[in-house]
Amino acid sequence: MVTSYINETISNKMEEITWNKLLHATLATPVPFLLPLREQDQPISCEQIIRSMPKKRLVIFGTWNEQPVAVKIFYDSRNGKRHYERELEGIESLISSGIPTPRVLFNGPIFKKHAYVLVFEQIIEAKNLEDFWQHKSSSEEWVSALHAMTIELATQHVLGILQQDLHFKNFLLKGNQIYTLDGGSVENFGELLPKKESLDHLALFFSQMGVGTEELQHALFQTYTQARGWIVKRSEIQFLYKAVKKWNQQRKNDYQKKIFRNCSAFAKATHFFSIAMYDRDYFSPALLKFLANPETAFAHPELDIVKAGRSATLIKTKIADKTYVIKRYNMKNVWHWLRRTLRSTRAAESWRLANTLRLFGVATPKPIAFIEKRFLGLRSTSYFVMEYVDSPDLLQYFSNYQADDLRCEKVAERVITLLKNIAKMQMSHGDLKATNILVENGQPILLDLDGMKEYKKQSKANRIYKPEIQRFMQNWEAQPAVKTLFERFL
Repeated sequence: MVTSYINETISNKMEEITWNKLLHATLATPVPFLLPLREQDQPISCEQIIRSMPKKRLVIFGTWNEQPVAVKIFYDSRNGKRHYERELEGIESLISSGIPTPRVLFNGPIFKKHAYVLVFEQIIEAKNLEDFWQHKSSSEEWVSALHAMTIELATQHVLGILQQDLHFKNFLLKGNQIYTLDGGSVENFGELLPKKESLDHLALFFSQMGVGTEELQHALFQTYTQARGWIVKRSEIQFLYKAVKKWNQQRKNDYQKKIFRNCSAFAKATHFFSIAMYDRDYFSPALLKFLANPETAFAHPELDIVKAGRSATLIKTKIADKTYVIKRYNMKNVWHWLRRTLRSTRAAESWRLANTLRLFGVATPKPIAFIEKRFLGLRSTSYFVMEYVDSPDLLQYFSNYQADDLRCEKVAERVITLLKNIAKMQMSHGDLKATNILVENGQPILLDLDGMKEYKKQSKANRIYKPEIQRFMQNWEAQPAVKTLFERFL
């Protein structure tokens, strides 16, 4: 009774969101607010916006009838109703196949059929598979979760269920239960999925794990084949790993387009003489103000300069109580400007490369935004904003190295794995100084992506890998014990 009274009191103080405000809602829209349903239904108390596709879709956590709920609102003027119906159809396919998915508590049109809403029970204290993957605090826990997910995938394939937009965020884990989300991408074939289609879909699942996870993929493949009762031919194994490579390339291509346009994760900010992209998770009025005029950070009276050079200036600064490093790419002179004016800016390249590396599990500071100054379509000075990492670089970390230091051995092994993974991605760094790798909680983090290159063929990346390693080993000429340590893992 007391809880009910408190909830009712809070609800009475909330304003109902209007159609116009919903249409322009973003992650920055003030919460809480009330979302009206039908006249006879209690409105939903919306407390957290967790995903926003401006003028298309909103995903919200809130409370309805004293129950925690997850709400999907579809209001794309062209395709909103179709996406809503597709989602509902996919959920019904999961339910009819006996696949666990959150219960639908309400569905239907709102705002005079300008929008459509799905209200789900919120699975409290559940983690999505992405959380397990990103925060591998317990090796046994997340490996166990992946094996359980692989068996779930095999079960869905036996039932003829295929999730076209397969990714880790579409699965919730609570105890021994796995819930499948996103009915909009579910396709029901109504019969056992053939081996080739099953392997291709499994390859899409493996591609989510990033680079350097081949051993884990092999173990999960064994789990999958046992669940299906298969005897697998060598040609089918080769097909699987070719499919993983195909999906890796497709994910990379799709993502590199996504990071340069307005979408649920990224936003574009256009001004008269500049254009910027930023990560929506880091949105704040202060960040937007900075994006409109980045030079204000460089004119601050207490400027914290990390590095001052002719080609680039690095500063450390705070924006909305978060500490960032901003790299300004300078124009040395008129001729330098003319050479670069029609090319992609170095900030845009750093943004693209940093996001790509992180997509495949290669650690680099979180990219927050980039800005390009433009005049009559011609590019000039650019800025790259990244999260500040307060950790020692490799040179500092190994400055007091003692033989048989197990922590240093582990870091050395991880550094060499990092360099191998870059080559596996058909890339090279270009400047492997020890100061360009930080060590945070025992994990290496790659810096200074300006000289990175991508190659069309793996053989080319493999050839470049050798001089890259030679350059890296030059860091340790004065520390033969450290050099020997790194050589052990090559």
